[in-house]
Amino acid sequence: MELVSGKMTSKGQITIPKELREKLGLSEGDQFKFLIENNEVRIEPVKKKLLSQAIGRITSEEEIDLKKMREAAYEEASKRILSEGLEHE
Repeated sequence: MELVSGKMTSKGQITIPKELREKLGLSEGDQFKFLIENNEVRIEPVKKKLLSQAIGRITSEEEIDLKKMREAAYEEASKRILSEGLEHE
């Protein structure tokens, strides 16, 4: 296991060192979950899934409201992340 250190700003932000971002394939906008156990914090990237991988291809004869579709997807993803985080505590 490698030791890589960082520093927290007054706003609670932590910079992930470039070598670690590159090694893990992280980029701006990636999301993370924080798992707390025995006074230790583990940070894990939330795996990205393409919409087509998650639900397959969508066909519709009606117009699709992408804003409503995104809102529903974010809501479901949030529920999943929260439930997975609570199971680890």
